[in-house]
Amino acid sequence: MKLTMVGKPLAGMTACLLVVVSQMNCNRSDPPLGGGGEVSTNGGSIGGEGGNSAGGGILSLSFGGAAGNGFGGSGPGTDDAAVAVWPPPGFVNVTDSTFGAYALGPNLSADADAGAAGGSSGTPTPPSQCAGLFGVVRDFKLGNQAGGHPDFETAPVGDDLAIVAGTLGPDGKPVYANATGITKSTTGKANFDQWYNDVPDVNIPFVLGLHIVDVNGLATFSAIKPNYFFPLDDQGFGNQGQPHNFAFTTEIHTAFTYKGGEVFQFCGDDDVFVFINNQLVINMGGRHAQECKNPNPTIDAMGLTVGRDYEIAIFHAERHSDASNFQIQTTLAFSNCGYVEGIIY
Repeated sequence: MKLTMVGKPLAGMTACLLVVVSQMNCNRSDPPLGGGGEVSTNGGSIGGEGGNSAGGGILSLSFGGAAGNGFGGSGPGTDDAAVAVWPPPGFVNVTDSTFGAYALGPNLSADADAGAAGGSSGTPTPPSQCAGLFGVVRDFKLGNQAGGHPDFETAPVGDDLAIVAGTLGPDGKPVYANATGITKSTTGKANFDQWYNDVPDVNIPFVLGLHIVDVNGLATFSAIKPNYFFPLDDQGFGNQGQPHNFAFTTEIHTAFTYKGGEVFQFCGDDDVFVFINNQLVINMGGRHAQECKNPNPTIDAMGLTVGRDYEIAIFHAERHSDASNFQIQTTLAFSNCGYVEGIIY
């Protein structure tokens, strides 16, 4: 898959994208991802050489565009357009999956050099182009290990749809729904808040890259049986006596330009929480086998405005040493490749 990028991210956009917002203009007068351009939405073939946008900071992405079933714009491109490279330089654990691939980027811990395995520490350097979606994956200790997290491995099995509230918090993170109690598979707000926040000695955060490919007109990343999703093998706290590193969470923030008629489906285990425009639309909470769900209500029933950009945030947890499935299939026209630590990819 090839994606192209015209110009570089606007310096003023990083603070805007530190938190989840309802509409991606962040109360600015300029377009969400550049000055004067627009996201290329012509469809086109896989590896299209650029789009017809001229504004700075515009990613020429079209995942499942209306006029085609591929990626990239159909315009003539420009000489300064960079071609995306997979895997990104310096990423490790590069693994082909059922469809697409994944890879592990830099260790984001401040204490990355204090005994934790994995890549170099610090804020990631944004690439000049991207080849999929980027987010954060956090490694945890299994609950049956010394100092392990009680929500991982030892939690009861079964669906648990009462974990998160229906709206994201002001920090762009899921809100634990039972502030003073527990749920069927979790041990309280303090422990749950560690799932998607960096906590020294509790978790180790890394950049995660997902290489997305076209499958019958759907932008697809699929790491399901028998090609399971194990981005942290032999990294972070290690495999803890298991054949793979099972205890981790995944967090992805990106945006899409709403056109109408889009589809989105997530299949995975264990927990999956997907928010669109700050609202919970997929709830697969609990320590369970693979499940597949579409947004409820449908994207078209959410009252979105055609042509506007909206946030989509995906939160996932792998909490049991049995299997690890992770699959996204969508026709959403992503308007960036995710952002990590305030950096637009």
